[in-house]
Amino acid sequence: MSTFEDNLKHLPSIEHVVLIRVFDQEEQLLSIIPNLPGMQGALRVFNHIASESGVIHFEQAKAGIDLFGEHVADAKQHPSKHPNLTLLLNLSSAQHLKIQRVTSESPHLLETIAQRKGSQSETDAFIELLNRGEVRAAEKIKGVWQPQTYVIDGILNYFGSHPNQRLEHSYWDKVPLKTAHFSDHDFSESGVRYAPGSVVRTGVYIGPQTVVMNQAFINIGAYIAGNGVMIDGGARVASCAQVGQGVKFGAGSGIEGVLEPAGRLPSIIEDHVKIGAMCEVTGIIQEGAVIASGVVMASGKKIFDEETGERVPPLECQVGETTFLIPVIPAYRLAVGGSVISENGRFATDAIILKPGDLRDSSTLKHFAKQGILYS
Repeated sequence: MSTFEDNLKHLPSIEHVVLIRVFDQEEQLLSIIPNLPGMQGALRVFNHIASESGVIHFEQAKAGIDLFGEHVADAKQHPSKHPNLTLLLNLSSAQHLKIQRVTSESPHLLETIAQRKGSQSETDAFIELLNRGEVRAAEKIKGVWQPQTYVIDGILNYFGSHPNQRLEHSYWDKVPLKTAHFSDHDFSESGVRYAPGSVVRTGVYIGPQTVVMNQAFINIGAYIAGNGVMIDGGARVASCAQVGQGVKFGAGSGIEGVLEPAGRLPSIIEDHVKIGAMCEVTGIIQEGAVIASGVVMASGKKIFDEETGERVPPLECQVGETTFLIPVIPAYRLAVGGSVISENGRFATDAIILKPGDLRDSSTLKHFAKQGILYS
C-alpha cells in the first residue's frame, strides 16, 4: 500500500487555497483546515476528492480514506488524533459532506503570514479576505467557539509591513478606512448604512442589513454578521470581536478587543443579543441574552445566577502556559449590574447578576419590561 506522502505527490497543488471549511448536510461547521504545515496533507485530500461544487459523497470519502494510507489504522484506534480523517471514516452512505474553499491569488498566503514575513501586497491580500468575511478571528466548530490564530498573525503582519501615512487629509496612521475608496455602487451593494461620523477601519466584515450610527467605531479584524444589527451612536467594536445576526448594540457601549496573544479567544456576541447603553463587555454573550444598561463585564468579574445562587464558571482558554478565564453570559438570560456581600458582611464586591427566567418566555419578558431593565 502506498504511503500518505507518496499519495500526496499525485494530488493537485493547493498553493492558492487559503483554507477549507467542512460542513455536514445540516450546514453545521465540522472543521476548518488551514493551509499551514501539519494540516496541508488533509487539505490536499479534501480539496481533491470534493466535487467542483464542494460535495463529498460516500464514494469520494472512501477514495479519500485510501489516500490517507498508513494513518487509517491509527485513526480507527485514536480518532481524536486524526479529526479530519475521522470525518471521512464516520460518513455513512446516506450522508454527505460539503466543503467551502477560500482562495487567494497570493500563493502560500497563510504560511507566509504565520511566519510574519508577508510583504505589503501579501498582507493586503489577507486583509481583503477579512473585509469579505472569508476568514474570521473565531468560528463555531461543532458548536464550540475556537480562535483562528492566523487572523491575529495576519493583522500584526499587516502592521509590520505598512508604514504610517497621511489618511483622510489630517490623520497619520497605518490602517485606512474600509470605505475610503467606496463608490456609490459599493455602498449600495454592501447593504450597510454608515451614518455621518462613523469610523470603520479596513479588515472589518460587515454583513448586509447593518446600521452603523454616528460616532460608532469598529476596529480591524471585527466581524459583524448583519441581518438586523444596530451599532448605536458612540459604540465601539474592538479588534477581532465577533458580532452575530440581529444584535442591538447600545449607544456608548464597547466590546473588548484581542490582538495578542495569538490563540486567545476574542470577545463574542452571539445572534439576537441586546446590549444596553453604556456597557463594557468581554467574553462570550450567548444567543438571545440581554445585558442591562451600564453593566461592566470585565474579565475577572464574577457572574452569579440569582435563581441558583451559584457562580457561573468562566470558560478556560489555554495559550501556551497561560490560562485566560473567559466570562460567559448564558443564552436567553438577563444580566444586570449588582454586588455580592462578603462572608463577614463588611463589604460588597461588584458583580454581574443573572435574573431568574428565560427570555423566550412571554411572561418573563413582561415582568422585566415592567421593571424597566430591558433594552429595546
